[in-house]
Amino acid sequence: MVCVAVPKDTIWPIEPHTSAKHQILRKYLDAWLPILGKYNKRIVYIDGFSGPGEYAAGEPGSPIIALEAARTHRAKLGGEIVFLFIEERSDRVANLKKCIATLELPSHFKVHSEEGTFAANLTKLLNDLDAEKGQIAPTFALIDPFGFAGIPYTLVRRLLQKNRCEVLVTFMVDSINRWLTHPDDTIRAHITETFGTEEAVKIAFGSGDRAYALKNLYQRQLQHVARFVRYFEMRDRENRVVYYLFFGSNNPLGHLKMKEAMWKVDPMGDFRFSDATDPNQALLFNEPSIRPLVDSLVARFRANGQVAIDRVETFVNDDTAYLRKHMGEALLQLEAEEKLTVADTKTDGKKRRAKSFPNEALVTFL
Repeated sequence: MVCVAVPKDTIWPIEPHTSAKHQILRKYLDAWLPILGKYNKRIVYIDGFSGPGEYAAGEPGSPIIALEAARTHRAKLGGEIVFLFIEERSDRVANLKKCIATLELPSHFKVHSEEGTFAANLTKLLNDLDAEKGQIAPTFALIDPFGFAGIPYTLVRRLLQKNRCEVLVTFMVDSINRWLTHPDDTIRAHITETFGTEEAVKIAFGSGDRAYALKNLYQRQLQHVARFVRYFEMRDRENRVVYYLFFGSNNPLGHLKMKEAMWKVDPMGDFRFSDATDPNQALLFNEPSIRPLVDSLVARFRANGQVAIDRVETFVNDDTAYLRKHMGEALLQLEAEEKLTVADTKTDGKKRRAKSFPNEALVTFL
């Protein structure tokens, strides 16, 4: 089985899949920061397991990546940006503060490096807000533990129930699966806490692929509070799952930007990514196939008669792993296969240009 070792030292070597995850984080923040910063006087970035701020060869950790994304962004980020970095070990907090001290940060950056657990710190923050009947500013939370303890589902749910809050969770399914049958009641309690239901422990006594069942259960749990839930598999060259990155949001634009971030990240060394949020549409990002999207579009719209492209695009953005550019490729393929007809005149009364699919175009799936 795949096992991600928990480092004991203050600083440790970076793993290839971590580098890939950091690329995803940076590209998403490049999109998230100006969108939220433009319309809000304050936005919040939370790193729940921040680490020491650097790796053994000097590579930046996730807190430094987030600060650099905001500090060097080409857009003018004038509002207050609050960074909350949470780390349980005091030696790593001290090293993180040392790394942050080397950066020249603008005065509207409010940086807090807190020693303690993610669960305790975020619970206190949310309790204080509720006591004051306040609303948390738009927030993106990176929840990136080595194992599965300390990320209670009830806390993740509580954050997602707040307006304009999103999470990116490292879901260590292999670790959970290995400990699932352990007789220690404390470990079993941690597993139940992570999922927010005892159904997780019961999977140990079922038939079939336990890891697959655990992954699906966590997805369903997040879907109780997030309109958009997408997970991305982190695999090695032997096609074994390292872990999953679960993204949860109630914002369609945030969901779209996360998908765009994933598509922009090239495979890293021995690792590649896949999106299998829909098990019927497995999709390797380094080997993209449009066929699953072609089939999905026909299944979704064949019985709907004539539909406008903007409606098709909404479906692609909200309910698939694909982007608009892939939609165009899929529609061209369907048109060539004579499984799609396109009206000569668009809804605005103008003629449609051949092989183009503007939002005003009208199509019929056959």
